[in-house]
Amino acid sequence: MSVEGGAPPAPQPPLQLAEPPGRDRLGTVRVANEVVAWIAALAALEVPGVNAMYQAGGQQIDRILRRPAAHRGVKVVMQPDDTLQIDVHVVMEAGADLPEMGAEVQRRVARAIEKMLGLDLTEVNVYVNEVVFS
Repeated sequence: MSVEGGAPPAPQPPLQLAEPPGRDRLGTVRVANEVVAWIAALAALEVPGVNAMYQAGGQQIDRILRRPAAHRGVKVVMQPDDTLQIDVHVVMEAGADLPEMGAEVQRRVARAIEKMLGLDLTEVNVYVNEVVFS
């Protein structure tokens, strides 16, 4: 989850997955929001034109602590109707076709979340926070 200044957000409870049809319930499966964020970040990073995930502040401390932080450019919000809103903050390569890149990030993130977790998405919002000129 991304933190854009100020104190870190209060931790949200893990997401609970629905049982597949035709199966007896054996227990509860919960997925941490960080896992959802990682899936979204990895899907976004596969899109041509996306250079990296944007991390507001905190970049230096992550280098010191040596923690991988690609998922920090993703914010996952559980809606009251048990659907997800995902905000993806990316660093775009100069010269990339922004409308095409943004639409492809939305498609790939939605497909990955629905395929891997079976969760419904209400929104996948893409924010370009920086442009890299190489």
